[in-house]
Amino acid sequence: MSLLISVTDQSPIHANSTSGESPLLSVKLAQQCERWGYHRFWMAEHHNSGIFACPCPEILIGHIASKTERIKVGTGGVMLSHYSPYKVAEQFRMLEVLYPGRVDLGVGRAPGGDQLSSDALAFPAQASNGQDFAHQASDLVHFLKGTMNAKNPYSKLRLTPEIDVSPSLWVLGSGSSSCEFAGTLGTGFVLAQFIDSRTPADKIFNAYRASFKAAGHQYAAKTMLALAVVCADSNEEALKIASIRAYSKVLAHMHGIREGFPSIQETEDALKKMSITEKDYFERCLGDIIYGTGVECRNTIEALVNNCQADEVTVVNVTYTFEQRLRSYELLAQAFEMF
Repeated sequence: MSLLISVTDQSPIHANSTSGESPLLSVKLAQQCERWGYHRFWMAEHHNSGIFACPCPEILIGHIASKTERIKVGTGGVMLSHYSPYKVAEQFRMLEVLYPGRVDLGVGRAPGGDQLSSDALAFPAQASNGQDFAHQASDLVHFLKGTMNAKNPYSKLRLTPEIDVSPSLWVLGSGSSSCEFAGTLGTGFVLAQFIDSRTPADKIFNAYRASFKAAGHQYAAKTMLALAVVCADSNEEALKIASIRAYSKVLAHMHGIREGFPSIQETEDALKKMSITEKDYFERCLGDIIYGTGVECRNTIEALVNNCQADEVTVVNVTYTFEQRLRSYELLAQAFEMF
C-alpha cells in the first residue's frame, strides 16, 4: 500500500466509558493501530468538554510513545493560541530526545473549547482568540530550527535539550489563509475536511504548494487530508453509527447540549421529530462523514486523494462505543491491506 493512512484521535467519552477511562482507551487504540499498520497516531486537544477527554495531547502522546514501538506520535494539534511558543518548543524537543524520529508537532489556530476555557487558560492575561497565531507559529518554528532572527529579543534564548533535529512540523487548517501561511512557514499542511467536506481540497493544496514554492524552501511540501470515516460490517450499521455523530453535532451547535453521545434509538427517534432546519444541518453533518464497509470507504478515500493529490490521509472516528471505534479502524486497515 503506497498511501499512508494515519489516525487523529479525539479521545471521545463513549457511552460505556468515563472521561477518566477515555485517555486509557486512546492508548489501547494506539497500540492496536500500530499492529494494524497505521503510520501516525495523533491526539487532538479539547477543553471544557463533555464529549472529548484530552486537554493536553503533549502529555498523552508521550505516554502512547512509551507503550508503542514504531508508530509516529503527535498532536493534531496543539492549540497554540493558548501557549508560549518557547514552552511548546521545549516540550517537543524533549519528546524528540525521548522518542527520536517518532514525534510530530501539529498546531492549530482554533481554541479547542469555549470562551470560558480560553479565558481560564490565558489567566491572568487575556485570551488572544487566535489573533497572534501567525506570530506564535513563526516563533515556534524558529525556536525549533534554531533560525530566530538576531534582532528578535528571544534570539539569545538557549533551547534545551540541544539537539540537531526537530519534530516534524504541521499546521492544521480548514481554508486558504491557513494553507498559504503553512506554505510560507515551510511546515506540512493538514486540511480538516472532517469539519467541512465541501472544502475544495485540490485548490487549497495547490495554494499551499504555490506558497511553499514561492518561499524557496529547500525541502518538499507535505499535504495531509483529515477525514471523518466510519467503517462497519454493513452499510446499515455504518449509517447508524455515523448518524449518532451527526445528531450529536445538531445537539451541540443548535441546542448547546454537549454532554455525551445519543444512542442509536435516541437518534432514530429524534430524526422523526426534527424541524426542517435541524434536518438540514443533520444531513450536512452526516455528509461530512465517509461511512460504509471498509472497501467502500477505501474507494471514497482514494477518489478524494486522487483528486487533490494528498500525500497522506489521517482518519478521525467518533462512535457511540469504543468497540465500534476499534472495529472501524480494523476494517479500514484490512481494506487498505495494511496487515
